[in-house]
Amino acid sequence: MLLLATGYALKWGMSRSILPLLVCPITKQHLFLLDSEKAKIIEAVLKKGELRYIDGTKLTVDSDRVQFLITKNAHHLYSMIDGVPILLEPRQIDMQL
Repeated sequence: MLLLATGYALKWGMSRSILPLLVCPITKQHLFLLDSEKAKIIEAVLKKGELRYIDGTKLTVDSDRVQFLITKNAHHLYSMIDGVPILLEPRQIDMQL
């Protein structure tokens, strides 16, 4: 199952050179852009207003302003809003969709 982005463009001008520096605050695994197919599924849940952080708070942002970062083992998912990664443990996205 390919979850990592291959050629998926970064929005909002964040440099691709920064991606290798981003790590999960929980596992310290490197983070990758979620591939476009999986991102579309997450964005659909976001548009319905059903996407939540692990602490239960709803993620409320326009889907065109957000991208998603995921660990290689696909256990941890984070949002990147307007090019700013939200890498706080309580702001991990609940993957029990």
